[in-house]
Amino acid sequence: MLVQRTGLYYPYVHFRDAAWIKAAALYLPEMARVVPDGFRVADPDHVRVLRDELGFVQDIDPALAVEAASGHLLRLVAEHGEELRNRFGVTVRQDVVDAEPAPPGARTPAGSHGHRSGPPWERPLAGLYPGEMSPALRQALSATGLAGRRVRSSFSHGEPGVWLGMDPALAWVYKCALTAELAADTAFLPVTDQEAAHTAADPWDTERMAAVLLEGAPAPAGTGDLTARIGVLSVRCVLPAGLDGVPAEKIVALRKKYEPEFLAYTDTIDRTAADLRDALAGIRSPHALDTYVRQAVHREFEVALVSLRKAMNGVGLQTITTSVSTTFDTPTSAALLSGLIGTVGGTVAGSAAGIVSGVGATAVGILGAARCRRDEVLAASPVSFLLRVENGLNPRTAVRRIGRALRRGAGAGV
Repeated sequence: MLVQRTGLYYPYVHFRDAAWIKAAALYLPEMARVVPDGFRVADPDHVRVLRDELGFVQDIDPALAVEAASGHLLRLVAEHGEELRNRFGVTVRQDVVDAEPAPPGARTPAGSHGHRSGPPWERPLAGLYPGEMSPALRQALSATGLAGRRVRSSFSHGEPGVWLGMDPALAWVYKCALTAELAADTAFLPVTDQEAAHTAADPWDTERMAAVLLEGAPAPAGTGDLTARIGVLSVRCVLPAGLDGVPAEKIVALRKKYEPEFLAYTDTIDRTAADLRDALAGIRSPHALDTYVRQAVHREFEVALVSLRKAMNGVGLQTITTSVSTTFDTPTSAALLSGLIGTVGGTVAGSAAGIVSGVGATAVGILGAARCRRDEVLAASPVSFLLRVENGLNPRTAVRRIGRALRRGAGAGV
């Protein structure tokens, strides 16, 4: 049996995208995030629910990886201090952290109050918490003019005056290095809701830092984040539009109620990722990697999900779904009547009112007889959890709710 992979969120402490963290809870067993000693978190309600009721969000102190990551940047400062200072130096006039870590050349992240252009004292600073760096690195950055010590943070929910302020690109590179070292020490899987940061799964040493910061080199594409890429693509097959508005309590309920099916599904994700990682080890083209990943997701998840839907229909438990390649529009009333309420002997039962009044013992008997077969079909499929998600999260009209009530009454709800 494969080890279930825990996600390692970066480059921030607080999750930026509500839909992303909810989706992650549907394909990752747990999510760790880097929280230095003394840092105060301020989670919104949906994160608190996932953290407290499911145990999905776990805080991890980066102390284990600080020395190694700090060593990489210390060597870079020793070898290229003047060039770094010319490009990323700060001034005594900069005393407020008002930006967030961002890749070199990226626009100032949303929420920043400064501008990336203009003289140094007008450029924004990103902040790192002291516990994320070794004392030697903090001293070196301050001494060489690459960081301001004890600056205020406009983002901080904790005590002011404890941050190290530096150029957002320098902070971003270091955060990636810290994440990579922590991932190596824990076997956690680096994941992020920031598209530009999908590079921490690969090693970050002094040479790579120099290439990215000073030479403008792009971060090379790697295969280390295949598990997350496969997970998010597979779960997209069944997620409704507007996931950010879906209560986190529904995510928790699905995970708890169908835990065996969830574990079987995540095992399939890990196994697919492991097979791809071996097969694609020599490929460096991002486009080619993306093509192979999508092919694998289609083969292992989308096709399997279509087959599972057909099998469920075959035992009298039809479901209303949309194509895995289209958006999730609200089904029409005709589709609801013919697809959700189902058929009795192959004939549409009629209007919703007729079904409610006339289904009686015949429908209950059909659904009851289908229950054992349903359980066999679901247990045999590695993607049955996706069907649970599809039925559990997509909006339901009144007709769908009637159908669900009938199934529950027969003890055959999917």
